[in-house]
Amino acid sequence: MAPPRDVEQNIVLSSSDPSVLRSATGYISANALGRFESTFMIDGLKYNFSGSFASSVPPFECHNAVLTFNDISQLTSTRPFSGRIGPKTVKLDIQNGPNIEGPLNMPLDPGSSISGSGVWTQN
Repeated sequence: MAPPRDVEQNIVLSSSDPSVLRSATGYISANALGRFESTFMIDGLKYNFSGSFASSVPPFECHNAVLTFNDISQLTSTRPFSGRIGPKTVKLDIQNGPNIEGPLNMPLDPGSSISGSGVWTQN
């Protein structure tokens, strides 16, 4: 049954509501040694996710990465990830829910699947 037309509905969504996605912009880059780092500003704090790939990945940079997550509590500890790099984008799906995605500054061809682990820090 629909509410009467003169009744205003107020919906309050808390940041811990798992159906609400939050996002932050930042960057992700990797060096020739298979190490990567990423940084995102969230509520005035810098969140870093850095680690290594399980197999060889060419160096890359993505200066327009977007971190998507449900709750800030997901951005803690060491976390495994899987994903894909190239030819035009990079995407890391972190096992506990967040993901990092964005366009590569320079294309990498061919694209390949990636995996590894990283650790969240903040400062």
